[in-house]
Amino acid sequence: MYITDYITGTVIQGLGNGRKFGFPTANVQPDKPVSLEKGAYAAWVRYEGKRHKGMLYVGTRPTLNLQELTYEIHVIDATPRLYGKQIAFKPVYKIAEEKRFRSRKELIYALKNYKFSAKKILSSNHSFHILARRYDVPEIMKIMEQAKRRMREQGIDQWQDGYPDEAAIWNDLKRHQGHVFRKFCLGSVYAAIVFDEDPYYEKIDGQWLSSGEPYMTVHRLAVQDIILGLDMARHVFKYAEKRARVTGVKWFRIDTHHDNIPMRNLIRNFGFTFCGIVQVRDGERLAYEKRVLQ
Repeated sequence: MYITDYITGTVIQGLGNGRKFGFPTANVQPDKPVSLEKGAYAAWVRYEGKRHKGMLYVGTRPTLNLQELTYEIHVIDATPRLYGKQIAFKPVYKIAEEKRFRSRKELIYALKNYKFSAKKILSSNHSFHILARRYDVPEIMKIMEQAKRRMREQGIDQWQDGYPDEAAIWNDLKRHQGHVFRKFCLGSVYAAIVFDEDPYYEKIDGQWLSSGEPYMTVHRLAVQDIILGLDMARHVFKYAEKRARVTGVKWFRIDTHHDNIPMRNLIRNFGFTFCGIVQVRDGERLAYEKRVLQ
């Protein structure tokens, strides 16, 4: 799910269940047909010229007994009177799938969690990470295409033969190694954090620092254009190191193309040691390693 524009609509009469449960909502009738998966979202809400944090629920059962598809918006930390007014909303991140609640207590508990998540996600300086999911794939592929285009424009002969393709991303998801790092509400980074041995690292023209010990690596790291320069790639490396230490893995390996100067600079500044040259599917790569756990 990746929405770039605000969705406009009119607030219409609802059943009033949200207010009864302590979460007053505005039932919005979109001006145009909307293609959104059912579920709960963190969303920006605009009305009367101002932007507010909000929680959006799309579904046939946002409350206990409503059966038709609706768009219900709860404005966080405000109780505006919006009936009959024109508003706009922009879903930013899907918090949860649609769910049938068995009781009022269960519904209220879920709404509190959704509100907490939405507020945290929409905090202006908040960055966070998730395991990539099936509905993140279209966004991930857009990020990949942007990274490929930048390499092409910079004369870097890397990722210019179609790889990483969608099959590679789906394989990451299958192995639970695909990660999305989001800088709300600006953009995202994708990376595969891999704890399996890499067959391309078995032979090296040089020498690894470690010998036969477990290691982790980061592959398919791609940054969305709009957040270049915001150190999100460093955020990925820091998270990967933390994961390695938590799991007891001492070594962090990585490789990059000789002409990929931005990545080489990041690797050098992060304390990696150059170990030699490895052969991967489309040519030579510079190989590096770093000890992350003593």
